[in-house]
Amino acid sequence: MKKVIKEILRENLNTLGVPVTRPNQVLIVMRGISGSGKSTKAKSLVGEGVIHSTDDLIDATGDYRGFFAEMLKTGNFVNLSRMHSKNLKNAMKSMNEGITPIIIDNTNLRANEAKAYIKHALESGYADENIQIVDIGTGGLTAEGLAARNSHGVPLDKIEQMVKTHKSVGPLTLQKILESKDMYKTSDVLYSCVLLDDKSHGILLNKFANDIPEGWKPYAHHMTINLGELKDKSAIGRAVTLTATHFGKSDMAIAVLVDGYPSKKENPHITLAINPNGGKPAMSNEITNWKRIRSFTLTGTVTEIKK
Repeated sequence: MKKVIKEILRENLNTLGVPVTRPNQVLIVMRGISGSGKSTKAKSLVGEGVIHSTDDLIDATGDYRGFFAEMLKTGNFVNLSRMHSKNLKNAMKSMNEGITPIIIDNTNLRANEAKAYIKHALESGYADENIQIVDIGTGGLTAEGLAARNSHGVPLDKIEQMVKTHKSVGPLTLQKILESKDMYKTSDVLYSCVLLDDKSHGILLNKFANDIPEGWKPYAHHMTINLGELKDKSAIGRAVTLTATHFGKSDMAIAVLVDGYPSKKENPHITLAINPNGGKPAMSNEITNWKRIRSFTLTGTVTEIKK
């Protein structure tokens, strides 16, 4: 009798080997290009369930296009990652609460984009057959038609790129998704930089003391190399000499342009100070009025800054 029970339990496992304890819960992963009718299809399937969409979270900020415009302007994609993470957490909460169906209404063009959702469902006891992938693709439209139809103003060149990605990845299966590389790789590194030593920090603040308005928050801390971790870990701790060449100021930030070490920033710089009334270090990227100065050197080390 015990052997029979073990066989029954073994047969009632999902693809992760987890016992199916939520046989009536359904997860639907939408897939398709912007403007294809993907969201309309999701609404027709939701019934008494719930739809989780990263786009909806960004819409809720009140300025969808401005959100992406700012991101592209500054080169800072942290807020988009946060929105994706928030959508994932919301979906996981719905799964844990037993809501069904749960629909993930993102483009999900690459196999790894839906992996975290599907993995949590399986780990929670979903059955393989209750995880469905609804692929709308282009909805029968051309790239031009998709660009004209999508509600978020995604431009034609981006649409064409999405269509190409969808075609190159091909149909998605549960196994293909689970075997893909994790999209939500956890890291405690916020950004990588050339971190100024105390001497250079003091030189900057003293040299431009008369240019920093009273009450502004001083920085003179680092030159950003890139967001997140360094690809070349051997560079950590490397001594670097930077040359300051220009001084720039806006209503929100003051900075100096520097060269001497590779950076992902279009204008590598060190933020000197920010306006306490809404200023942020990232606003140094928006400075357009740069004045050449007599160059001088600064020193620091390549460092990863933790969250």
